[in-house]
Order: sequence, then structure tokens, then C-alpha cells
Amino acid sequence: MQDTPRARALAKELRAARNAAGATMRQVGDVLGWSEAKVSRFETAQRGLNLETTKAFLDALSVTGVKRDRLLKMARELDQPVWWEFGGGVPVQLSELADAESRATRITSVAEIRIPGLLQTREHTRALLAAFGVEPDDRVEQLVAIRQVRQGILTKSDPVEYEAILDEAVLCRAVGGGRSMAEQLDELVRVASRDNITIRIVPFSAGEHTGLDGGFHLLEFVSSRPVVHLEQRRCGVFLDDPDDVAPFVQARSTLRQTALGPDDSLELISTYARRHEREG
Repeated sequence: MQDTPRARALAKELRAARNAAGATMRQVGDVLGWSEAKVSRFETAQRGLNLETTKAFLDALSVTGVKRDRLLKMARELDQPVWWEFGGGVPVQLSELADAESRATRITSVAEIRIPGLLQTREHTRALLAAFGVEPDDRVEQLVAIRQVRQGILTKSDPVEYEAILDEAVLCRAVGGGRSMAEQLDELVRVASRDNITIRIVPFSAGEHTGLDGGFHLLEFVSSRPVVHLEQRRCGVFLDDPDDVAPFVQARSTLRQTALGPDDSLELISTYARRHEREG
């Protein structure tokens, strides 16, 4: 099984394990009897990635314990289709985002225009997709369902740590109408009661701030280096070079200082919810 989201994810984890061990591709190749080129192809999921070769690779690096068990589990599941691979028609960038989200231990979403997908209600998502020109109806429902299933990472037994930093402007626009927007904002307050979810609002009173430069998602993992996902309309791109990711990590730190605290943020969200309810 090569060049799939799962294979690429495992390959990245194995490359990270080699780097953590301080071994070069040539050194690992010498232990395994592989050429340096073969190690490179293995670490990019181009060739030879399976359970047995993964075991051999981890043996060469002396990887043991929980880390080894986790990587072998990923290798065993390489040929098992994941939920977003059923049904067809799912954009590659969306399947890769879903895969990254499922592996992340911490996700930070910064939004200056709309509520992040992982926090959207079904009606909110439908209204947005309609505005974006997505059709026909069955396609809309497919994307709504995918977004809802993606949200499962927030409520599973070992949920991802999720933080959303939203500009106050996100709360103002009545997406789907006043009543629907009120329900969406009430949902934000509800999910923020979970220990693993934090929502912060950057108020208008803060004036200009770094979040106005554009929204992003910062995903962090157990052993792999963090990545940033950027999206525009129906396109998305990942950044994984440390020099490219660093400004987004700094932006998160700055925005945390600029934003209201969690309690004040939820109070402001509730105020807007009641306003939309009255005007709906």
C-alpha cells in the first residue's frame, strides 16, 4: 500500500523516528542491507512500506515501547480503508486534512471570517456550502457528513486538545439566519465546557492584530514536527518546513495574549447568541 494518506503519515513518522535517533539514511541502510535511495523511497511511501519492513526499520533504530507499538499499529492498518476513502469523490486535500487531524495531539484554529469546521453545526455547514456554490444537494450532504465525522476527534476516548482563536467578527455574521446562528453560538459555548476544548475571542477593542493576516490551522503530533494547513475556497495546502511553520506558532502565542480569556470569551459568544436570537 503506497502513496495513500495513511502510508504517507506512517512514512513521516518513521522518518521522524530516524531523525530522533540521530541516524542517517545511509547508516540505517547499512544495517538493513538497503541502499540509501531505497531508504529514501521507504521514508516517502514510494516503495516497500508494509508491516514487515516497518518492524525491520524500527529494529534498526532500536525503537521500543509505546512508540514502537503505535507505529506498528499504523503499519497493520495500512491496507484498511478509512472512513473518508469510502464513497469516492472526496478531494485529496480533504482526505489528507482528515488524516492529519486524526493523528494530531493538539490543533489550533485561527479564524477571522468564519467558524472553523471542527466546531460547525450541520445547519451552519449547509448554509456555508450553499453560499460557496456547492451543488447538488447530495454533494452538500456528503460534505456535511464528512465534517461531522471529522469532529469525532474532539469527543473520542483520547480526544485531541483543540483551541480556537476567533476574531469577534466571526460572531457577527448571521450565517443561515439569526436563529441558526444563535444555535451555532450556543453550540460553541456547549463544546467549550469540555476539558480539551478552549475558545478565545479577539475583541474589536483589540484593534489590529496578527490574526487579520489570515486564518490557519496548526496541527501538532507526538513525534512528527508540526504542520500548518491553509485553505481558500475548495483548495488547501500544508506547510511543514520549520521556517514556514515558525511564524504561525509565534502568531498563536501573540493572539493568546491579545484575546479575551476563555470565560470572558464565552460570555461574549452568549451575548451575540441572544442578539441573533432576537433578530432572527
